[in-house]
Amino acid sequence: MSNQTADMSRLENFIPFDCLSESHRNEIQGQISVIKIAPGRLLFKRGQSSDKAYFLIKGSLDLTDASFQVRHFTADDDENYLAIDNYAEHTINAITAEATTLYAIDRNKLDLLMTWTQAAESMLDDANERDWMDALLSSELFSAVPPAMIHSLFVKFQEREVQLGEVIVKEGDHGDTLFVIKQGKAMVTRTKGAKQETLAALSAGRFFGEDALISESPRNATITMTSDGVLMCLGKSDFQAILQDSVIRHLTEDELDTMVLEAEAACILVDVRLPMEFRHDRTPGARNLPLNELRREALNLEKDFFYVVCGDGRRSELGAYILSEAGLSAYVLDRGKPTDAKQQTHAKAIQA
Repeated sequence: MSNQTADMSRLENFIPFDCLSESHRNEIQGQISVIKIAPGRLLFKRGQSSDKAYFLIKGSLDLTDASFQVRHFTADDDENYLAIDNYAEHTINAITAEATTLYAIDRNKLDLLMTWTQAAESMLDDANERDWMDALLSSELFSAVPPAMIHSLFVKFQEREVQLGEVIVKEGDHGDTLFVIKQGKAMVTRTKGAKQETLAALSAGRFFGEDALISESPRNATITMTSDGVLMCLGKSDFQAILQDSVIRHLTEDELDTMVLEAEAACILVDVRLPMEFRHDRTPGARNLPLNELRREALNLEKDFFYVVCGDGRRSELGAYILSEAGLSAYVLDRGKPTDAKQQTHAKAIQA
């Protein structure tokens, strides 16, 4: 392990660091370790568990798979844009072929970054000024809450008066509250380089802040009041207990197999990772709908089908939430280590 500080500009060529602002890259610099290894040393071996993700910065590795096929992988390889064999349990052996430099970061932290960079909201303006409760109950998302829990949900909201120009949510901050605009208007902006990009205008009945609660990642935009108004606020624990648990449904692989065989509607597997990740580690039979495009794409999906979101934990849960918000029947697939036979069954179900 080196005492050298990571050169964050070098990480601009890697996912997800290429999507982060310079200020955010600088903020996480202290969490990245610089590792320098001599030739012929084992970085990790197949079957070994690891809580670190490794990025090849300089030098090269010999990667050996289960069939003892060896691939020489260099830092300037065209496919060197992801963490190397980024699994909780490694699938290959990695040995340095020359003096090599790698950057390492905690895998859980990397997962949070991946979720955050893809969790952009495609919010549209809505001039509807109806009562906030009616507005929520008419939304596809809140309609998923069991009727017996509706009263419990609304009594948990706390009213908050706000002023013109008040920042309600700040990009990059930790999220612990869901907000609903009862009265007033707000503007959604995001940092783009040295400027602020305006994304949407929000009015009475619109809610925001749920993405950060589900993904446990920083707020992905800043929301500022453009008038005096009143917000209704729901804390994270109440949100998870009443709303999130009602909407996000999980399936095991065995349950999915049963649903595919018994369901009258078609099942569509959806992988919400980035296209490069999907190509690198393709889920058999799945359709790639990246998380940052999912809200827009959900409007064109067939509502008679049911959708099973796969990929990785937080992003899958947020993906299922977004699909449910669009009025679609969505589940999260809790994958273990599927057998080839099961993967083929899933693929055939999609193609049928």
